[in-house]
Amino acid sequence: MDYMEFKNQMLAEIEERLTEKEYACYEPADGNMLEESLVIQEGNEPIRFGATTTSMYRAYKSGYSIRQIAEEIIREKEAHKEIKGLEKIRMLDDYERVKEDLYIRIVSTNKKVTVLERGIYRKIGDIILGVYLRINEDDGKLYTTLIDNTYLDKWELSKEDVLEQAMDNTVKMAPPRFYDGMQLKLSILTGRYGGIPIKEFSPTENERRYGCFLSTDKKTNGATAVFYPGVARKICEAYGTEAVYIVPTSIHEVAIHDIRYTEDVEMLSKCLEAVTEDSTPEDEVASSHIFMYELKTDKITEVM
Repeated sequence: MDYMEFKNQMLAEIEERLTEKEYACYEPADGNMLEESLVIQEGNEPIRFGATTTSMYRAYKSGYSIRQIAEEIIREKEAHKEIKGLEKIRMLDDYERVKEDLYIRIVSTNKKVTVLERGIYRKIGDIILGVYLRINEDDGKLYTTLIDNTYLDKWELSKEDVLEQAMDNTVKMAPPRFYDGMQLKLSILTGRYGGIPIKEFSPTENERRYGCFLSTDKKTNGATAVFYPGVARKICEAYGTEAVYIVPTSIHEVAIHDIRYTEDVEMLSKCLEAVTEDSTPEDEVASSHIFMYELKTDKITEVM
């Protein structure tokens, strides 16, 4: 096998082992690469991994198969990602280097004490929105670490400044999406249904009477979406109502109910209790309370 054929087969073998968000290509020697290299990157992430073409070809000539080389490169890539994640944490003292990776997460009930003691957060009723550092994202899983409130002094920033930056990032990283119950289940199971963007949302008659679910395109930590700036207002406008009830069924989604079709709030509370006990893992419980958004106040409050 000649050099060019090896390069083509090597690239194809690597591509078979990448996630949907990753891509691989050859990059020539330039100011960043001393030699031509096969580079693996995920989207627009600054974290990249590369192996020089000559080193791979030497390994092939010494008896390693293309499959063996590809598997070793993927193993090294995963180790590289872990190291880069640690590097992000070590960069925390420099706000400018980490600010684009600040992320808002709705905190599960069993982790609230830690966030209240050490975190940077916003509180709505018993719901806590904490600021985290996004370390990595892989196969739909988001890896984050809590930002300690001592960094406010190091960064010389107010809590409000950091919360605003983190919220702006989160809206871009995980846009809000609407689902009916079946769509949400299918989306979680198959990953094939991305929900309806908020600009396109027009509730059906069933959704007006029985509610719908709000999450994000990623679903993970999707309950945060109802607290994005302007989202609750747009929900009311889409429903043509003055207020909606918000039922946090887990940290991943909330149920939305038009107040005009929901006379018995206590029934919503009982339904939330049943869902939590039967279906929601302990570390994914967001709240045991019902919330309301009202157009006239433009605020979300705990009502039961």
